[in-house]
Amino acid sequence: MNASVGLGLAVVGAVCGTVAGSLATEQSVVRLVGLCLGAAIPPFVSTVGRWRPVRAGLAVLITVVAALLTYSGSVGVGAATNSKIVPPPTELVEEIKTWPAKRTPTTTPPSPLRLLEAMPAKLSCRPVCDSKVTIKSTGTAPAHVDTVDVDGQGKAKFTRTDECVGKTLEPGDECSFEVTFKPAGATGTQTGQVVIRGDQGNETKVELSGTQPPPLLDLGVSSQGLSCVLQPGGTVDGREALQVFFHVSLTGATPEQLPGLVPVKVTSVPGATVTVNTAVSGSSTGSTVAALPLSALDYGRRHSVTVTVDPGHKIAERSETNNVLRFRVTIPAKAPAPRTTELSC
Repeated sequence: MNASVGLGLAVVGAVCGTVAGSLATEQSVVRLVGLCLGAAIPPFVSTVGRWRPVRAGLAVLITVVAALLTYSGSVGVGAATNSKIVPPPTELVEEIKTWPAKRTPTTTPPSPLRLLEAMPAKLSCRPVCDSKVTIKSTGTAPAHVDTVDVDGQGKAKFTRTDECVGKTLEPGDECSFEVTFKPAGATGTQTGQVVIRGDQGNETKVELSGTQPPPLLDLGVSSQGLSCVLQPGGTVDGREALQVFFHVSLTGATPEQLPGLVPVKVTSVPGATVTVNTAVSGSSTGSTVAALPLSALDYGRRHSVTVTVDPGHKIAERSETNNVLRFRVTIPAKAPAPRTTELSC
């Protein structure tokens, strides 16, 4: 009877050890524990000693627990890999699929933007500039105006005020400053840039264009009061002369604004050329006279006369097109007795 019981217990222990060892399919520590239990159960059950039935019951219990652990692990692996290792309960599969719980990804908040914008993009000065320059903070954080410089080919002709330099503008705030164009005798169009620099390497520009307008002062010569007179000998260096009377006009200025007397050149073809300096008044009356000396070859001929005011263009004027007067005059044959003769011109 004892031999039969011992044989039965040995068989039970061997079976339990084999089942525990085969069920240890998990990796790492779980597998190691399963293998150790599988090897320890047979001698634990079949060894001679007291409480052999109790030990056999413990071996069976350990085997059952190992089987449950292995089954649940197989179900988890099958759900994760979408393969059917063992037929799992539906409730267990759903629970495994939803583990671990999804976490809301955390995002890093964007860095604050410190942006500056300048308006207008282009500024025209003739010579007064048509508007101020406005700087606006268009970012999400306060922006600092580090520098405001004038650059470009004509930068020496432009200046700016410093109301905005060094200021910190809150988002949406604005600051304005003036730009001045001083041509200082320069002609044509001068160009430059206002360069505004802020923090974070922020830079914005305003294109500048400055033009010196024509001066208001204008000289002119017209046929108003024009007359030609043949003078007897002795008038000019003992010779007879053709005297030409004409009017030089001045608009847009006063005589005091002129640099001095105005030069006028009178040329006769054929004939001589003379230059006179005349004082110009602001009135519409008054004449300037130029005397052209005559030679014997000048008599009995038709002459082309040209009167040019400021022939060297040394006086800046609004227009130079009205500075020249041209006309023709015929000098008759020399009379035996000298006399003053008015000619048609």
